[in-house]
Amino acid sequence: MNLDELRTVQSKERRKDSLQHLRDSFYEDVADYVADRKAERKEVAATADDPFSSPEVSRLTDEIESAEEVVEAVYERRVGKVVKLASFAAADMPVDEDGMTTQERELFDDLVARIEANKTTVLDILGGEGASSAGDAGADASPDP
Repeated sequence: MNLDELRTVQSKERRKDSLQHLRDSFYEDVADYVADRKAERKEVAATADDPFSSPEVSRLTDEIESAEEVVEAVYERRVGKVVKLASFAAADMPVDEDGMTTQERELFDDLVARIEANKTTVLDILGGEGASSAGDAGADASPDP
């Protein structure tokens, strides 16, 4: 993993309406990459005469900040696509679930389940079986003598 790879992922994600295939461990790999750069920066800063004016510390700081910004942009773009796919899946429309990371798959499954549960709740209410109608029925009932 490196900054160029991250930028390539970002560029492809922007160009495609569908999710591009990412390995399951993509976000963990990015986290490891950023952690490695931070450790390297700490080492360089410890050996520098003045860490605040060290070009290498500045370069590593820029690389870390860029990586964090790029991966956040990738995540936000992909979450939008996952939400759209979950909406389609909950409506029993065919969707291509390939290419999701582990975290995106979990989000997708949670969203589909929530959308389906919400649909059931709303349809039950509309059919007179929901919580609203049960509360109303109890209020109208008179106690047996």
